[in-house]
Amino acid sequence: MNQLNTAQPTHDEIALHAFLIWEKDGRQPGREQTYWLQAEAQLRQTRQQQAESAAKAARTWPPQTAAAPKLSTARAITPAAPKAAAPKSTKLAAASREVSVKPVSAAKPAARKTNSTVAARKALARN
Repeated sequence: MNQLNTAQPTHDEIALHAFLIWEKDGRQPGREQTYWLQAEAQLRQTRQQQAESAAKAARTWPPQTAAAPKLSTARAITPAAPKAAAPKSTKLAAASREVSVKPVSAAKPAARKTNSTVAARKALARN
């Protein structure tokens, strides 16, 4: 298959993948380059496979699906039976008549500052 234009793995992606391989391999010292190259190869292979599957999906668009069974358009339509009116409860009817609306009371005025309050604040300010 021809070479697809895939994004190259970044330095950080390769470093993380190499670290994970190193940990899985028992944290053997002295094989940094081997782990790096192995991680880079695995990431490139994964990206290549993803690009190929995306290209394959793009070539087969729209996806072929099994034909859905056709629904019959000739259906017998019957009118719904009329609903019988439910008897009203006498308690409910009585409660609806007793509803009253209360007027909204005006907001309370703000508390006035008295001479004793002002004197107390001045005394605190001096200390």
